[in-house]
Amino acid sequence: MKITIHKEDELFMHNFFAAPCHTVETDSPQAQQIQQSLQLAIQQKGAEADGDWKRSLTFLILFLFLYAALGASLTLDLSTTGTPHKSIEYALEAIPVLIAFSGFFISILYLFLTRASARKQRNWERTILVLEKYSIGNLFKATHTQGGGTSNYSVPNLSISLALFICLTWLVIYNYLTFTTSGVFGSVISLFISTMVYVILDIQLLKPFTHAVEKAEAEKSDADKEQD
Repeated sequence: MKITIHKEDELFMHNFFAAPCHTVETDSPQAQQIQQSLQLAIQQKGAEADGDWKRSLTFLILFLFLYAALGASLTLDLSTTGTPHKSIEYALEAIPVLIAFSGFFISILYLFLTRASARKQRNWERTILVLEKYSIGNLFKATHTQGGGTSNYSVPNLSISLALFICLTWLVIYNYLTFTTSGVFGSVISLFISTMVYVILDIQLLKPFTHAVEKAEAEKSDADKEQD
C-alpha cells in the first residue's frame, strides 16, 4: 500500500531521507525507518522535557540564593563598620549592585535558555506529527488538540513568561539600586549597560554552532579548492 506524502511535508521528507520522496510503501525500508525515527523522536522529546525542568529548577534555586544574598547585603549597617579606607566603604556599598547585576545577567541567560528549549520542543513536536502521520496515524495530534479553550496553555510559553518576569525583576532591582547609590546619571549608565549586555549576549548566542567534524570537513574542502 502506498501512502502519498502531503505537499506541506515534502520538504521535511526530502531532508529526512536526503532524497526526494513523494510516496511511501507501508512495508518498505522507508516505512520502517519512519517508525523507528518516530519512537526515537518521542523518547528524545521526553528527555528534553525532563532536562528542561531540571535546568529550570537549578536556575530557580540560584535565583533564590541571589535574592537571599541581596536581602542580606541590604541589611548591612555600614555606618558602624569604621573602615579605615574610603575605597573599602565604597566597595561594601557596591555589593548589592553587584549582586543585582549578577542576577540580571543570569536571568538573561535563563531567558535565552527557555527560548531555545521551547524552540526545540516545538521542533520535536512537529517531527512527531509528521512521522506519525505516515506510520501509526494522528494520535499525537488528536491528543494535543483536545481541551481547547482558556485552559489550553503552552508549557514552553509559560516558562518563557516566567523567565521574562524574573529578568525584568532583576533589571528593575539593578537600576533602582544604582539610582539610590549614584543618582540619575548612574541609573542612566546602568540602563545603558543592561541594554548592551542583552544585545551582546543575544548576538553572541545567535552565532551558529559548528561541530568540530563539520569544521574539519569545511577546511578540507577549502584546501582542495585551493589546490585545484
